[in-house]
Amino acid sequence: MTSPALLVRRTSPAALTGFIGGGLLLGSVVIRVIEQPLPFPFAGTVSLALFSAALFVFAFGIRGAGSITARRPLGTTALALLAIWLLLGSVLYGVIADSFSNNPVPNILMAFAYADSFVQFALALTAVMQIVRLGAVPAPWNWVPAGVTAAVTLTWVLLQLVGSGAPTMVGPNAVTWFLMTLDSLARIGGTMLLGVIAIVLADRTDRAS
Repeated sequence: MTSPALLVRRTSPAALTGFIGGGLLLGSVVIRVIEQPLPFPFAGTVSLALFSAALFVFAFGIRGAGSITARRPLGTTALALLAIWLLLGSVLYGVIADSFSNNPVPNILMAFAYADSFVQFALALTAVMQIVRLGAVPAPWNWVPAGVTAAVTLTWVLLQLVGSGAPTMVGPNAVTWFLMTLDSLARIGGTMLLGVIAIVLADRTDRAS
């Protein structure tokens, strides 16, 4: 009988990148669903940590193989910085929210939220465009990260433009609620899609090798 250790050794580093990165993405979705209803101070940080870890794995690969940015400086740096910024921004957001909790309109919190969104978008856009251009991920799958980024960006922009209506007695108005639901579906569904594709492509790479 073949031992699990031998199976791992036979798996190519490029395939391991997809298996590990994809598993981390899917794990981040599971943890996010579990964490959301819990009243923790930094609810969502664990799932965000898994997501960021996945970005690091995809950026640098395993043993230097399997990087979705071909380890080129621009794309790899953008992906790694995005992973760091996601965690840092989450912590800073929590700290600022706690520090200005007595302020009925925390302008600094709103300013940081917009700055945080802009930085995330700039880094993500740079990374996904490099993924498309470099071709380390086979076509047409190299366009999927760009499509997910576009979907998340579109729902966020719509939420800012038309989803800020006055709330009702039982919560946000119908448009805001719909856009918030759409935004969550885009983020969760997009992450799941990326994770599944990464694992499927890793399996193909492993079989080919």
